[in-house]
Amino acid sequence: MFEIELARGAKAGGGAFVTAFPSVGMVGTIAGNFIVESLKMERIAYVLSDEVPPAALVQEGVPTYPLRILGMKRVSIMTSEFQIPLALSTRLAKDILAWTASNGYDLIVGLEGLMSSQEPQGTEKASTRVFGVGSTEHARDIISKAGVEQFKMGMITGVSGAMLSEGERTGRDVICLLVEANAMYPDARGAARLVESVSKVLPSLQVDLQELLKEADMIEENVKGTVEKTKEMLAARQSQTERLGRSYMYG
Repeated sequence: MFEIELARGAKAGGGAFVTAFPSVGMVGTIAGNFIVESLKMERIAYVLSDEVPPAALVQEGVPTYPLRILGMKRVSIMTSEFQIPLALSTRLAKDILAWTASNGYDLIVGLEGLMSSQEPQGTEKASTRVFGVGSTEHARDIISKAGVEQFKMGMITGVSGAMLSEGERTGRDVICLLVEANAMYPDARGAARLVESVSKVLPSLQVDLQELLKEADMIEENVKGTVEKTKEMLAARQSQTERLGRSYMYG
Protein backbone atom coordinates (compact mmCIF):
# COMPACT_ATOMS: atom_id res chain seq x y z
CA MET A 1 0.00 0.00 0.00
CA PHE A 2 2.96 2.33 0.66
CA GLU A 3 5.89 2.42 -1.76
CA ILE A 4 9.09 4.25 -0.81
CA GLU A 5 10.85 5.59 -3.90
CA LEU A 6 14.31 7.16 -3.82
CA ALA A 7 14.63 10.68 -5.24
CA ARG A 8 16.69 11.13 -8.40
CA GLY A 9 20.36 10.66 -7.61
CA ALA A 10 19.74 10.03 -3.91
CA LYS A 11 20.93 7.17 -1.72
CA ALA A 12 19.60 5.94 1.60
CA GLY A 13 22.22 6.75 4.21
CA GLY A 14 21.48 4.04 6.77
CA GLY A 15 22.01 4.65 10.48
CA ALA A 16 19.04 6.14 12.35
CA PHE A 17 15.58 6.67 10.89
CA VAL A 18 13.17 9.13 12.56
CA THR A 19 9.42 9.41 11.96
CA ALA A 20 7.79 12.79 12.64
CA PHE A 21 4.03 12.98 12.06
CA PRO A 22 1.28 15.19 13.55
CA SER A 23 0.37 14.12 17.07
CA VAL A 24 -0.71 15.81 20.32
CA GLY A 25 0.34 19.45 20.06
CA MET A 26 1.76 18.79 16.57
CA VAL A 27 5.08 18.23 18.35
CA GLY A 28 6.25 15.49 15.99
CA THR A 29 5.81 17.58 12.86
CA ILE A 30 7.30 20.72 14.43
CA ALA A 31 10.32 18.84 15.81
CA GLY A 32 10.93 16.96 12.57
CA ASN A 33 10.69 20.02 10.35
CA PHE A 34 12.93 22.02 12.69
CA ILE A 35 15.65 19.35 12.55
CA VAL A 36 15.35 19.14 8.76
CA GLU A 37 15.66 22.90 8.30
CA SER A 38 18.38 23.38 10.92
CA LEU A 39 20.62 20.71 9.41
CA LYS A 40 19.73 21.57 5.80
CA MET A 41 18.72 17.98 5.14
CA GLU A 42 18.15 16.99 1.53
CA ARG A 43 15.27 15.01 0.02
CA ILE A 44 16.20 11.37 -0.39
CA ALA A 45 12.86 9.60 -0.92
CA TYR A 46 9.11 9.89 -1.39
CA VAL A 47 6.40 7.71 0.13
CA LEU A 48 3.84 6.90 -2.55
CA SER A 49 0.32 5.68 -1.87
CA ASP A 50 -3.21 6.22 -3.11
CA GLU A 51 -3.98 7.16 0.50
CA VAL A 52 -1.61 10.16 0.42
CA PRO A 53 -3.56 13.39 -0.17
CA PRO A 54 -3.31 14.66 -3.77
CA ALA A 55 -1.50 17.85 -2.80
CA ALA A 56 1.83 19.66 -2.80
CA LEU A 57 3.09 21.55 0.24
CA VAL A 58 4.79 24.68 -1.12
CA GLN A 59 7.67 26.09 0.92
CA GLU A 60 9.52 29.18 -0.30
CA GLY A 61 8.13 28.62 -3.78
CA VAL A 62 9.22 24.98 -3.98
CA PRO A 63 6.56 22.21 -4.04
CA THR A 64 7.09 19.38 -1.58
CA TYR A 65 5.59 15.89 -1.60
CA PRO A 66 3.21 15.43 1.38
CA LEU A 67 4.94 12.33 2.80
CA ARG A 68 8.69 12.45 2.27
CA ILE A 69 12.07 11.39 3.65
CA LEU A 70 14.98 13.77 4.12
CA GLY A 71 18.44 12.98 5.37
CA MET A 72 22.01 13.97 6.12
CA LYS A 73 24.84 11.50 6.62
CA ARG A 74 23.58 8.76 8.98
CA VAL A 75 20.23 10.27 10.02
CA SER A 76 17.02 10.34 7.96
CA ILE A 77 13.61 11.75 8.84
CA MET A 78 10.22 10.80 7.42
CA THR A 79 7.80 13.65 7.95
CA SER A 80 4.33 14.81 6.96
CA GLU A 81 1.79 17.50 7.76
CA PHE A 82 -1.20 15.18 7.52
CA GLN A 83 -2.30 12.66 10.11
CA ILE A 84 -1.80 9.02 9.13
CA PRO A 85 -5.21 7.31 9.54
CA LEU A 86 -5.18 4.66 12.25
CA ALA A 87 -6.43 2.07 9.79
CA LEU A 88 -3.26 2.54 7.72
CA SER A 89 -0.78 2.77 10.59
CA THR A 90 0.13 -0.91 10.77
CA ARG A 91 0.69 -1.14 7.02
CA LEU A 92 2.91 1.96 6.98
CA ALA A 93 4.83 0.76 10.06
CA LYS A 94 5.59 -2.59 8.40
CA ASP A 95 6.62 -0.91 5.15
CA ILE A 96 8.93 1.45 7.07
CA LEU A 97 10.57 -1.42 8.94
CA ALA A 98 10.99 -3.45 5.74
CA TRP A 99 12.50 -0.53 3.79
CA THR A 100 14.85 0.53 6.59
CA ALA A 101 16.04 -3.06 7.10
CA SER A 102 17.01 -3.34 3.43
CA ASN A 103 18.71 0.07 3.41
CA GLY A 104 21.02 -0.22 6.40
CA TYR A 105 19.06 1.55 9.15
CA ASP A 106 19.63 -0.08 12.52
CA LEU A 107 17.62 2.25 14.80
CA ILE A 108 14.10 3.63 14.31
CA VAL A 109 12.89 6.58 16.43
CA GLY A 110 9.26 7.74 16.48
CA LEU A 111 8.37 11.22 17.78
CA GLU A 112 5.05 11.63 19.56
CA GLY A 113 3.08 13.92 21.85
CA LEU A 114 1.58 12.82 25.14
CA MET A 115 -1.63 14.46 26.34
CA SER A 116 -0.98 16.93 29.16
CA SER A 117 -3.41 19.09 31.10
CA GLN A 118 -0.67 21.44 32.26
CA GLU A 119 -0.70 25.06 31.18
CA PRO A 120 2.50 26.68 29.87
CA GLN A 121 4.39 28.70 32.45
CA GLY A 122 6.41 31.67 31.28
CA THR A 123 8.29 31.25 28.03
CA GLU A 124 9.09 27.57 28.65
CA LYS A 125 7.30 24.59 30.09
CA ALA A 126 9.98 23.85 32.68
CA SER A 127 8.12 20.85 34.05
CA THR A 128 7.46 19.27 30.67
CA ARG A 129 8.69 15.70 30.67
CA VAL A 130 9.85 13.41 27.88
CA PHE A 131 9.44 9.64 28.09
CA GLY A 132 10.92 6.83 26.06
CA VAL A 133 9.84 3.31 25.11
CA GLY A 134 12.11 0.72 23.49
CA SER A 135 11.15 -2.44 21.61
CA THR A 136 14.28 -4.35 22.65
CA GLU A 137 16.66 -4.49 25.59
CA HIS A 138 19.25 -2.66 23.49
CA ALA A 139 16.74 0.09 22.61
CA ARG A 140 15.80 0.49 26.27
CA ASP A 141 19.49 0.72 27.16
CA ILE A 142 19.91 3.56 24.64
CA ILE A 143 17.03 5.40 26.32
CA SER A 144 18.54 4.94 29.79
CA LYS A 145 22.00 6.11 28.71
CA ALA A 146 20.41 9.20 27.14
CA GLY A 147 18.85 10.08 30.51
CA VAL A 148 15.29 9.81 29.18
CA GLU A 149 12.66 8.56 31.62
CA GLN A 150 11.16 5.18 30.71
CA PHE A 151 7.45 5.15 29.86
CA LYS A 152 6.22 2.44 32.23
CA MET A 153 2.56 1.91 31.39
CA GLY A 154 0.03 3.13 28.85
CA MET A 155 -1.10 2.77 25.25
CA ILE A 156 0.75 4.13 22.21
CA THR A 157 -1.29 4.08 19.03
CA GLY A 158 -0.67 4.99 15.41
CA VAL A 159 2.51 4.40 13.42
CA SER A 160 4.80 4.64 16.46
CA GLY A 161 2.75 2.09 18.39
CA ALA A 162 2.68 -0.27 15.43
CA MET A 163 6.45 0.07 14.91
CA LEU A 164 7.09 -0.70 18.59
CA SER A 165 4.93 -3.82 18.47
CA GLU A 166 6.45 -5.03 15.21
CA GLY A 167 9.94 -4.18 16.47
CA GLU A 168 9.39 -6.24 19.61
CA ARG A 169 8.08 -9.15 17.53
CA THR A 170 10.95 -9.13 15.03
CA GLY A 171 13.81 -7.96 17.26
CA ARG A 172 14.27 -4.58 15.53
CA ASP A 173 15.48 -1.66 17.65
CA VAL A 174 12.62 0.84 17.77
CA ILE A 175 12.34 3.78 20.18
CA CYS A 176 9.37 6.05 20.73
CA LEU A 177 9.96 9.42 22.41
CA LEU A 178 6.87 11.06 23.89
CA VAL A 179 6.75 14.63 25.19
CA GLU A 180 3.97 16.08 27.31
CA ALA A 181 2.05 18.56 25.18
CA ASN A 182 -1.16 20.55 25.28
CA ALA A 183 -3.59 19.23 22.70
CA MET A 184 -5.32 22.60 22.30
CA TYR A 185 -2.61 24.25 20.19
CA PRO A 186 0.62 23.52 18.26
CA ASP A 187 3.25 23.28 21.00
CA ALA A 188 6.66 24.42 19.71
CA ARG A 189 8.10 24.54 23.21
CA GLY A 190 7.12 20.92 23.79
CA ALA A 191 8.69 20.15 20.40
CA ALA A 192 11.92 21.77 21.60
CA ARG A 193 12.05 19.35 24.53
CA LEU A 194 11.48 16.52 22.06
CA VAL A 195 14.35 17.72 19.86
CA GLU A 196 16.56 17.95 22.94
CA SER A 197 15.82 14.30 23.80
CA VAL A 198 16.36 13.14 20.21
CA SER A 199 19.79 14.80 20.33
CA LYS A 200 20.62 12.77 23.44
CA VAL A 201 19.45 9.51 21.87
CA LEU A 202 21.29 10.37 18.62
CA PRO A 203 24.45 12.27 19.71
CA SER A 204 25.40 12.99 16.09
CA LEU A 205 22.22 15.05 15.74
CA GLN A 206 23.00 18.46 17.23
CA VAL A 207 20.80 21.51 16.66
CA ASP A 208 20.42 24.93 18.29
CA LEU A 209 17.22 24.87 20.35
CA GLN A 210 17.34 28.60 21.04
CA GLU A 211 16.26 29.32 17.48
CA LEU A 212 13.26 27.04 17.88
CA LEU A 213 12.23 28.69 21.16
CA LYS A 214 12.77 32.18 19.74
CA GLU A 215 10.49 31.49 16.79
CA ALA A 216 8.03 29.32 18.75
CA ASP A 217 4.97 31.54 18.22
CA MET A 218 5.54 31.89 14.47
CA ILE A 219 6.20 28.16 14.07
CA GLU A 220 3.05 27.28 16.01
CA GLU A 221 0.91 29.51 13.78
CA ASN A 222 2.47 28.20 10.57
CA VAL A 223 2.00 24.57 11.54
CA LYS A 224 -1.54 25.20 12.74
CA GLY A 225 -2.46 26.83 9.43
CA THR A 226 -0.94 24.03 7.35
CA VAL A 227 -2.57 21.28 9.38
CA GLU A 228 -5.99 22.97 9.29
CA LYS A 229 -5.82 23.30 5.50
CA THR A 230 -4.83 19.65 5.22
CA LYS A 231 -7.77 18.58 7.42
CA GLU A 232 -10.18 20.61 5.27
CA MET A 233 -8.80 19.01 2.11
CA LEU A 234 -9.09 15.48 3.53
CA ALA A 235 -12.63 16.16 4.75
CA ALA A 236 -13.62 17.46 1.32
CA ARG A 237 -12.08 14.39 -0.33
CA GLN A 238 -13.92 12.04 2.04
CA SER A 239 -17.19 13.85 1.42
CA GLN A 240 -16.72 13.56 -2.34
CA THR A 241 -15.94 9.84 -2.03
CA GLU A 242 -19.09 9.28 0.01
CA ARG A 243 -21.21 11.17 -2.51
CA LEU A 244 -19.78 9.14 -5.38
CA GLY A 245 -20.38 5.97 -3.41
CA ARG A 246 -24.01 6.83 -2.88
CA SER A 247 -24.50 7.74 -6.53
CA TYR A 248 -23.02 4.37 -7.60
CA MET A 249 -25.14 2.57 -5.02
CA TYR A 250 -28.45 4.13 -5.87
CA GLY A 251 -27.95 5.06 -9.53
